[in-house]
Amino acid sequence: MSFVSTSALLLFTLAHVAKGSSFLSRAQGMGVETMDAELQSTIMRKIEDMLGDGAWKIDIRLKQIQEHLQTTFKAMPKNENGKLDHAAVRYTLHSYFVQRHGWYVRGLSDAGESFNSNSSQGTLQDRVEEFVQGVFEQKLGAHGLNLRELSVLAATFENLVREEVAQRFSATLQVLNMSDFEEWDAQQVDDVLDAYMMSYITRIDYLKAKTGAINILRERMTKVYPTWEATRVFMHDVSAQHGGHRKTYLTRSEIEDVLEQIGDQYGRFQDRECRELKSKLLALEDRSIGFNGSGRVRMTDFYGSNLQEGNWQFSETRDYLDQNGILDIHDPSIPRMVIPNYINSPTNCLAGSKYYSVCCMNECEDLLDDIEHRFKAPSAPPADIVKFVSSLPSSTVPAIRVLQPMLVERLETIANHHGGKVPLHGRLFMQWMHHVYPRECPYPHVSGTTRPQRTREYMQQTDRSATHRAEALHQEHKMLVAKQSSSEASGSEECTEWSHIEELYVSGAAVDKQSFHPFRPLAYVSMAVAAASMMAKRVLSSGITSFAVGTGGKDIFV
Repeated sequence: MSFVSTSALLLFTLAHVAKGSSFLSRAQGMGVETMDAELQSTIMRKIEDMLGDGAWKIDIRLKQIQEHLQTTFKAMPKNENGKLDHAAVRYTLHSYFVQRHGWYVRGLSDAGESFNSNSSQGTLQDRVEEFVQGVFEQKLGAHGLNLRELSVLAATFENLVREEVAQRFSATLQVLNMSDFEEWDAQQVDDVLDAYMMSYITRIDYLKAKTGAINILRERMTKVYPTWEATRVFMHDVSAQHGGHRKTYLTRSEIEDVLEQIGDQYGRFQDRECRELKSKLLALEDRSIGFNGSGRVRMTDFYGSNLQEGNWQFSETRDYLDQNGILDIHDPSIPRMVIPNYINSPTNCLAGSKYYSVCCMNECEDLLDDIEHRFKAPSAPPADIVKFVSSLPSSTVPAIRVLQPMLVERLETIANHHGGKVPLHGRLFMQWMHHVYPRECPYPHVSGTTRPQRTREYMQQTDRSATHRAEALHQEHKMLVAKQSSSEASGSEECTEWSHIEELYVSGAAVDKQSFHPFRPLAYVSMAVAAASMMAKRVLSSGITSFAVGTGGKDIFV
């Protein structure tokens, strides 16, 4: 478990208390919470370099990025210029960063919700992503991006992360009094990796921390972060795989390469905790509903696991779960929590970077990636989808199976409303995927009906705790058991009610407006592009613009 004690971090007065419910709760340093002039200048410099002569210098790398991007690019709807519009660019970048690096960038990952969010309410990562893409589009004429331009944009983000790695590395060397070294022996490399990763996990800036902070972290890190020893083994394995075990000394560039590899692989290493969490929840799964399991746990069992089995993390209030889109109350007498929505919620993210976060890997995205590779188009005939998905396994669903007639009928209905084909990047198809893979694919809520938040943000805005204290949990559990026992639970072939509301997460497919309530993505895309362009113009003219965001708390969200 990665519950984070804050006894050590409090000594720095640079981190907040990280307590509450999340299985992957982390401690967070104050970090950079505003997009200040210095950060904007760094971003602008990288963009100018990549749009100038910087791209040809990394031509081989750009070709590699294009190879990673091309399948999703083909699967995206194009505008009249054969390019990807704003929404499709964000979706494609999200897929690339998750698949290639295990990075989650808020705004890129929040399909649908991100386009109608208030630009003043997000985190620093919201501001960075929107700023970079806005400036990029402005300089290219805002007519969308082709595959080459998309690759350059992805490379720009990667270069920003590389520069951040170098800056954290320099700060680590400074606090270790190793700044003047030209080479480091094996023990020194181990010390550098440990100190670097402690800064990354806790988001403590050594240059701003009190004298002796690193010594206190060394003493307390296991209490602060219980999986620290396993993380150290992971780091040193990565170092060994990249030549660290074959050399007596490593140079600065060689250590930076190791640190970049650690950053790339950390997301999938950390995802083991998420799979353990999923296993605990599947042991409690409600088997009375659903074709392929329900992907749901009755709240009586959820709280009961806390009280009777010691799973202390299962203590979130129903109000908090509901706001985050985790609570299913289609049967009010038997409320249930949705497993994939819980696992992929904001509470399970670690923000070690100003540019991305490490979150639980969304298994549904891997499934969708397989579908995109199969069809290489924005939409596909329902019969072809049924044939392919019938042979597509997940971690809990076998490869060869016959889909239930109701699922086939649902897919055909979606196709009928879209001219005979099913859009692969719309809400209804993702809802269908949730019914086919209820344990892997989150339920896609209609935009605006949920508001995912960290527990600290929830408490600040509602003045209510996001988690139950022990006595309140006992009372809540007792009440739910009584309510459930007095009702007549009926089984259902479907894991939840079917919603007919459509939303297209990227533009390009026609929608029967009389039958559905489309998301109208073009309107929101235009708003997002306009906002980003205005930010870019202000920076280009004055060089100074700040966007204040809320400070972090218990959960580290993108």
